[in-house]
Amino acid sequence: MSLFFTAFLVALITWFVATAMPMFLRWSCYFGGPLVAGLVMGLIFGDVTYGLKVGATIQMAYFGLIAVGGALPSDLALAGYLGTALAMSVGLEPSAALTVAVPLGALGLLCFNARMTLNAVWVHKAETYAKEGNIRGVKAMNLFASQLFPILTYFIPSFITIYVGSQGLVKFLAYVPDVFVKALSVTGGLIPALGIGMLLSYLWKKEYAPFLFIGFILSAYLKINIIGIAVLGASAAIFFAFQKEKEVV
Repeated sequence: MSLFFTAFLVALITWFVATAMPMFLRWSCYFGGPLVAGLVMGLIFGDVTYGLKVGATIQMAYFGLIAVGGALPSDLALAGYLGTALAMSVGLEPSAALTVAVPLGALGLLCFNARMTLNAVWVHKAETYAKEGNIRGVKAMNLFASQLFPILTYFIPSFITIYVGSQGLVKFLAYVPDVFVKALSVTGGLIPALGIGMLLSYLWKKEYAPFLFIGFILSAYLKINIIGIAVLGASAAIFFAFQKEKEVV
């Protein structure tokens, strides 16, 4: 696969996930998350295992991320999809990939704010069409016109980042000492701990604390793998949900 086509495909997917993908797919099915991004980019770059490692590492940094209303602490599309793609294109270690993904997620907020601000133009135009009873015009403003600015703020920067940035990053890394790269890996390894800490801050309530310790004991002492613990946790959640439902009835 040529670099041009790879950059085009990465940019197209990043734009789609960030702006055009339906919400139920983006968050209910979590296609907008870095973990899924690792799978998708792994398929594109021909190394699913490596892609999943990078995506999972980036995901750990955003375990505690919560978007309240329209306020986003970071842009997961750029951090997950573009960050994973850029890291894979130059062969970074998964822990070092965080040093690329996290700044991209922060910069993505500029893209998000620009899109939301500029798209107000189409909102006013849609209101005009609505007053005229022009349903086609309203649909056109919402479905098509609203994607013009995101192409400028997401697709084009993502394309340039992969097409030009990956080559520049490869040349840059060729001159970077190994000690510096290892330092980036160590620093990147601290970020997942922050994500897990943020998640624990939400879970640390007296009614949920026993489940935290039960999970720890199952993993540390009984040596049950994460899939087994997840199945047990899901079963317990379903059981308590049914019990709550009976109490309400």
